[in-house]
Amino acid sequence: MKLLVENILNRQVLQDKNSEEKKLLGGLFILNSLGLAIAVLVLVVKQLFYPDLANLTAEIATILMFLSGLAFVLRGHLNSTLHLVFFIPLLIYLFYLSDFSDHAPPSETIYFTLWWFIFGLIYLAYFSSVNLRFWLFGLTGIVSVIFHISESSRAAELFSFDQAFILNPLFTLTFVFFIILLFRSNWDKKFRKYHEEQLAIEKQIREIFQQVKQPLAQIRAERDPDGNILKLEIEKINLAFEANFRISSPEAKKQELNYLFNYVFRNNTNWNDLFIINPRQQTEIFSPYLDRWFNLHMLWMNPHNCLAIFYDITQEKKEIKHLHDTRKRYLALLEAIPDIFFVIDRDGTYEDIVIKDDGSLKLDSADIIGNTIFDMGFSDKMAKKIFDCIQRAINLDSIESIEYALETDKGMLLFEMRLAKLNENSVISIARDITRRKNAEFELEKAKKRAEDAVSLKSRFLANLSHDVRTPINIIINLTKVMTETGLTSYQKEEYFQGINLYANQLLNMIDNTIHLSKIETNTLDFNISFCKINPLLRKLFNHFYTLLPDNRDLQLKMNIEIQHEETGFETDPNLLEICLSQLLDNAIKFTDAGVIRFGYQSKAADFVEFFVEDTGRGIPAEELENIFLRFYTIENKSSQRSGPGIGLSIAQHLAALLGGELKVVSTVGKGSRFSFDLPLKNPRGFMRVIG
Repeated sequence: MKLLVENILNRQVLQDKNSEEKKLLGGLFILNSLGLAIAVLVLVVKQLFYPDLANLTAEIATILMFLSGLAFVLRGHLNSTLHLVFFIPLLIYLFYLSDFSDHAPPSETIYFTLWWFIFGLIYLAYFSSVNLRFWLFGLTGIVSVIFHISESSRAAELFSFDQAFILNPLFTLTFVFFIILLFRSNWDKKFRKYHEEQLAIEKQIREIFQQVKQPLAQIRAERDPDGNILKLEIEKINLAFEANFRISSPEAKKQELNYLFNYVFRNNTNWNDLFIINPRQQTEIFSPYLDRWFNLHMLWMNPHNCLAIFYDITQEKKEIKHLHDTRKRYLALLEAIPDIFFVIDRDGTYEDIVIKDDGSLKLDSADIIGNTIFDMGFSDKMAKKIFDCIQRAINLDSIESIEYALETDKGMLLFEMRLAKLNENSVISIARDITRRKNAEFELEKAKKRAEDAVSLKSRFLANLSHDVRTPINIIINLTKVMTETGLTSYQKEEYFQGINLYANQLLNMIDNTIHLSKIETNTLDFNISFCKINPLLRKLFNHFYTLLPDNRDLQLKMNIEIQHEETGFETDPNLLEICLSQLLDNAIKFTDAGVIRFGYQSKAADFVEFFVEDTGRGIPAEELENIFLRFYTIENKSSQRSGPGIGLSIAQHLAALLGGELKVVSTVGKGSRFSFDLPLKNPRGFMRVIG
């Protein structure tokens, strides 16, 4: 067993190493392919268009370097591919220092040499750890830069005291070399630490595998390039697995996990779900075929290997089930035992008492035993009723029930007393505190009443809506019929047109309100924040509602604009703000027979603006103020017009809350009403006056 586990772990380390090497080879393949393509492109372009700049020897050498790199990559020779960085000094010589072709003087190409070696250092540091090759390449780069400096005749210039450090290629290369060395060494240190931790974990797994005496299966996971599991199959099982599930290791080996475990356990477990879709560290499994319970523990050693350990918990399950059954029986008995029970004789005298102290009652058995029900504070009527129940329970062997109230330190408590015959001379009386139940029944009754009221209001709303929709439609139909008659004057036509427009707007307003209410109830109301210019919005509302003022009422509409500036505004939802104010204006017009309706805004506090709609209408009675915002609630309009379906103020209240305010109302009967809400000023513009 020990050798088996060690072989498994060694194979896993080798697999991890091979997987990492494949990733590096993949990166090298892409890099060499890209370099080869660029080198070929440069060769072709120079030969065709810039023959005077061509360096055929150097360019062919570059192509050969990348071709060699691809060949080594395809053969899987990682180190050979990395050794090709030592071609860089040769390429530098061929491109910048040789006499094979015309090129810029060495003094101008010295920094090209610097960048070639910096790229080579980064290349080595990325694809391998710090080793002799890295140090040798860094030394080669330093020697090459020194040689290039000597060939350029710029040594005196580059090493002068007034020369900037960064402009000296030798210093720059040395600095970059040590920076890359520091970063890569730090990375290697962290990697070694991680590797040591992995080895420690693997050692623990090895010890577990050696010591466990439970059925154990090693599972191999086949994954796609994205890491998704494609297939799970059994690699090994231990002797305990063979003995418990009556299957040999050769039979289990290479079998698909789902097939083998379904065959072994013969239950409805979805093994792919447990291991792939919704993996859990441990799961309870029941095998009806074996009539046994197992606790499955899954231990993933790496992405490709998992250990499945099955702990037999059948005996524990049986004991737990027995305890549960026993607990249920005792719970049933305990539930039958009341908070308090008494033994009362035929004459109503308390013979015994058992008190369950819950803090609601402060009773002392010495104050009760020996006394009668007529001495315990019950009213004469209640005491007589309890006495009659005692007689019926003894004589008829029946169970009697009675409810009563007791005044305690915690207030009035309600109890239910149940009496049953104990013997020929006494009964057992069970007293249970039913205060909570009675309160719940009371609250349920109140909720039922509210629901019934809501249904009634909704029915009333639908009835009103039917009438309110039918009325403008009939008027519009009649007016359009009149419009078809000949001989109408221009004044009459204009009057009919205005009537059609008025009632069409009323109908549209009712439909819009119904849609708004539906969106509010279904929580689908859109809320879009943008900059809102207040003055144009108010003028739009004024122009709209001014045309809707009834001609038969002496009614004026006035607009209050605090700041005469077109850019006055702040960030909010302009659409919801317009709808909210429209609802308030429409409500004011409905309930104002004569006088003035004023609306607008004014600065308030430090960071708020107040929007208001006030009228000189009939006002709202104080007893109605708490109901006006209820949906479908209407106050009967004494004028000939109906007050509407009763949803406008509810919509306005909801929209004001969405915008960050709270709709408030101040009203005096006979003088009018004022609705207002404060909104926070978010990113205000237009020199709004802020009052501190």
